[in-house]
Amino acid sequence: MRADLQTPVTSRENRPLRQNAGFGIAYGALLVLGHTLIHPVIVLALYVSLISDSYLLVGLVPALATGVAVLPLLFGAGSRPGRAGGRATGVWAGIIRAAAIGLLGAAGFALGDGKPQALLLTFFITYAVYNLASGFANTPMVDITAHFISADRLSRVLGQRTVWGAVMGVVVGYTIARLLGDGEDAPATMAILFLLAFVALSLAAYVAAMVREPHRGDGHVTSLGHPLSEAPHLLDNDYFRRFLAFRAFLSLSAIADPFYVVFAYRQLGVPIDLIGLYVAALTVGRFAANLIWEPLAARRGNRLVLQMSALLRMTIPLLVLALPPLLRWSVIADRGLMDGRTLAYAFTLVFVVYGVSLSGQALANMAYLLDIAPEAERPAYSALLNAVLAVVAFVPLVGGLLLERFGFQFLFLVAFLIGFAAVLSSGALHEPRFLRPTPLLSRYDLLTRSRRARG
Repeated sequence: MRADLQTPVTSRENRPLRQNAGFGIAYGALLVLGHTLIHPVIVLALYVSLISDSYLLVGLVPALATGVAVLPLLFGAGSRPGRAGGRATGVWAGIIRAAAIGLLGAAGFALGDGKPQALLLTFFITYAVYNLASGFANTPMVDITAHFISADRLSRVLGQRTVWGAVMGVVVGYTIARLLGDGEDAPATMAILFLLAFVALSLAAYVAAMVREPHRGDGHVTSLGHPLSEAPHLLDNDYFRRFLAFRAFLSLSAIADPFYVVFAYRQLGVPIDLIGLYVAALTVGRFAANLIWEPLAARRGNRLVLQMSALLRMTIPLLVLALPPLLRWSVIADRGLMDGRTLAYAFTLVFVVYGVSLSGQALANMAYLLDIAPEAERPAYSALLNAVLAVVAFVPLVGGLLLERFGFQFLFLVAFLIGFAAVLSSGALHEPRFLRPTPLLSRYDLLTRSRRARG
């Protein structure tokens, strides 16, 4: 009898957890949709290149996307584990994030390409606000995902996000291809993408508001001040010191990231509608690669995943440099395999490899840090790592300067050499598999304490 009486209570208690799981899946899918519609390395880099001849400004796009989102940590907002009211912070930041992109879309229609200077100024202001708001929104929403979705449902939520992320990548790619199909007035057409992203991000904020957050006591708030003051002590950890050097080289290898699509469009004559194919290839490659990386990490450790990801990233500039002469090779050209769009389609491989590499980095970076850092000091280690990477994130600006002075081939060669240095430094990483594995929820708890810049 007692068991029967307890069943309805258990069902009522589980209902918020089930609802939160559903909201978590919807929130993640909408967020992927919104972010992919305005992907910084492909969509926005091309957008800026269409209204400006400055490669420096093109390089500023991914720099803002990665570097600005870490600023909330400086204000003490990046670490609020267990803090009450996190949902409200995430929702309001999500609203501001959506509003910034909506304003950008409206400005695109109002200004058109007749006032490029005003359009560029509006773009960079609104995009900076967008990324700053993302920094404030991400941490509390990850906190809610970790603490208010039951452990047995968390893996389902993450798995569903992976599936829907790949689906959204295909949807976005098709949408971009259709919108840019005629190739006329591309800047104004991209304003439609901004408005679509506004709708997706607005819905994501609405879904976030629907999440049920049980009452909690105030948690502590940690800024970057303490971790930075402890930097000499943290750097005494040889494991971390080697990992920091590897991460710095790996992030520096992004020096040419926003210029691959510009090279394809300006130098190879890739039709602008195929940009949608590149977005889909990157997104699907990134999410589908989880099916490979996760078992590999479980069997062989995160060190190998990081090494393989670095190796793939190193090959990206090589592919960019090798594909055009390879497809123009007489053996291929004489067989009639080299028509006007063959090279454009072959260039898709660049973004598939890029997405697979990003997937491995995203999976193993934080997991490796959790394995090598002492448990009590993990937030400090993560904050110091993020502070260093936030500075390194502006390396595409240097890439823009190199491109303006020396050209595409020189820039891609530099990117390859930096990627090669990252591969070499990965050989110095320790394999921490002998350490006690960290539970999944503990990994998410660290993310709430120090959210790495997006991206």
